[in-house]
Amino acid sequence: MASWWDDWGKDVAGIGATLGAGYMAYKGAQNAGDQSAAAFEAAQQAAVPWNTGGLFGAATFDPTTHTSLQTLSPQLQEEYDAYLASSGANRGQVAALGSDPYAAGQKFYEQQKAIYAPEQEKQRLSMEKRLLGQGMFGSTGGGIQMNTLLDAQQQQDAQAQIAGFDKAQGLIDTYRGRQAADLGMIESLGLLPQKYAQLGRGIGSDQGNISRYAAEAQATAAGTMADANAAGWTSAAAGINNRLFPTK
Repeated sequence: MASWWDDWGKDVAGIGATLGAGYMAYKGAQNAGDQSAAAFEAAQQAAVPWNTGGLFGAATFDPTTHTSLQTLSPQLQEEYDAYLASSGANRGQVAALGSDPYAAGQKFYEQQKAIYAPEQEKQRLSMEKRLLGQGMFGSTGGGIQMNTLLDAQQQQDAQAQIAGFDKAQGLIDTYRGRQAADLGMIESLGLLPQKYAQLGRGIGSDQGNISRYAAEAQATAAGTMADANAAGWTSAAAGINNRLFPTK
């Protein structure tokens, strides 16, 4: 009877030692896993872009919403606004002239004609007076001279009309060029803070790599320690079993 109880007690003790070793090995592995997860979480947090800034502006990153905001310095923001306003004004000029370039050309022609028209009138009156004085007004010879003068004046009008249209198209091209230049400056200014965003990404990437290497090393060390603990507890359990159940 006593022998049966002794064997039963040995079995319980042996099972308990084995289960205890298994439990401690499990806890060690769980602890190693927790340490590794925490280390890699810290590495991920270190890898997010940094907030950076300088004379041109700033770049900020919100890790919660994963959004990036880039802003110009107050001085450059004023320049940006000025170029934006100038672009709008030049666009308005293009729209006004480009909607009907022929009307714009006619307007410039009429402005130019208003300058030389009095001189043309003076030339015609002078020709008529001279022909009357010579008794040639209404004659064939006088008509030829008057027609020659009128043809010359018509040529002057035609050249003024062409010049008016050329001026209108030239102004349209000029305002378009100015608008394009304004938009180019707007784009250039708007891109300046991206340098800070790239810098912030670079710093975050470098810090993330450093933290990742540290996390990998910590995970390896934790795994090694867990294996060592598991081996120790398994060895202890084996020792207990050997003492309880020695091999013959």
